Amino acid sequence: MPTVTTNEVTNITAASATCGGNVTDDGGFTVTARGVCWSTSPNPTISDSHTTDGTGTGEFTSSLTGLTDNATYYIRAYATNSKGTRYGEQKSFKATNHPGSVGGKFSINSSQQVYFSQGNLQYQASTRTWRFAEHQWDYIGNSNSNISSSYSGWIDLFGWGTSGYNGKNPWMTSTTSTDYGNGNRDIAGTNYDWGVNNTISNGGGKRWRTLTNDEWVYVFNTRTTTSGIRYAKATVNGKAGVILLPDDWSSSYYSLSSTNASGAAFTSNSISASDWTSSLEAHGAVFLPAAGCRGGTDVMHVGSIGLYWSASYYTSYDARYVYFNDGGLFPGNWNGRHGGLSVRLVCPAEN
Repeated sequence: MPTVTTNEVTNITAASATCGGNVTDDGGFTVTARGVCWSTSPNPTISDSHTTDGTGTGEFTSSLTGLTDNATYYIRAYATNSKGTRYGEQKSFKATNHPGSVGGKFSINSSQQVYFSQGNLQYQASTRTWRFAEHQWDYIGNSNSNISSSYSGWIDLFGWGTSGYNGKNPWMTSTTSTDYGNGNRDIAGTNYDWGVNNTISNGGGKRWRTLTNDEWVYVFNTRTTTSGIRYAKATVNGKAGVILLPDDWSSSYYSLSSTNASGAAFTSNSISASDWTSSLEAHGAVFLPAAGCRGGTDVMHVGSIGLYWSASYYTSYDARYVYFNDGGLFPGNWNGRHGGLSVRLVCPAEN
C-alpha cells in the first residue's frame, strides 16, 4: 500500500480549515485517490468526511468545509491504490475564529482579556518553523539538550527574547545573561514577546505575544472569576503542572481540589486525557506542564518544575518568569536571561 504523511492544519476558521499531505511512496501501484478525512472522533477514515485531491505521489493541499464552530476535529491524510487505503499520522484542531487558542477568556487587568495558545511554543531550527504543541500537556523534555542551528528536531526551552530577531536566535546556548539583551534599554533588540514578528504555523498569523510580569501576577492572584477559582495544581494525562481556569469557569464543569493554593501538590488533582478534553479544555481551561529548564545544553527538572517567561525584564541580567513546583508557585519570580524556559503565548479576546 502507499505511504502518506499528514500536513499541519492551517487557515483555521469557525467553519473551514486547510490541510493536506504528501504521498511519499505509491507502494508499486498507482495512487488513484488521495486527500484528507476528518471527524469529531479519533482515527477518521474515508467513510467519514473527506476530500479527494488528485492522484499519484507528491504534495497535495486540501480544503475542509462545513465545520462546526468550537468543535474539535481529528484529521488524517489518506492515499489509495489497488491494494487498499493507508492513512497518515493523526492531527487535531479546533474550529474557531481564533485558531491556535484554547477558547477560554482570561482577564489580564481590569479591562483586557486574552486567549491562551493551545500549547507551549515550539521551534524547529532546520526549517525555521514555529508552532504550538498539539496538546496542552506536551513538552519535549531532554531532547532540548540537542539544541543547535542544525538540529533537525523540535525545541521548546528558550533563553529570554530568543525569537530570531537581531541575532537572538532560538538555538542560543550562551550561559552569559547579557548576551540576551544587555541592560534595561536593550530589550527591544530581543523581541522578548516571541509572537508579534513570527508566524505560528498552527496559530493563524502574527497576533501572539508573551504576558508581562504584571499580567501573569494578575491572572494567578488578582482577577475575579465566576467560580472564585483561578488555578489548581494537577497531573493531566500523567504530566504534572498547573491548571488555569477561565473567568467564566463554573465549578459544575469539574470538581477540583486545593484550588488557589500555591503550596498544593501536583497530586491534588489527577485528571485523565479524556476528562481533560471533555470537561476542562472544552470549557476553556489552560494547562501549563512542568517542562523543566535548560542551561546551555543541560536540561533539568523535566516533569517536576515549570518555568514560563514573561515579557518583563528585572535587571540588566535577569527577566521575570512564572515558577512552580510540587509545593510552591511564584508568578513574579526572576531568573538569568540565559536560562532556557517554556513560553506560552496569548492573543487578544473580543469582548
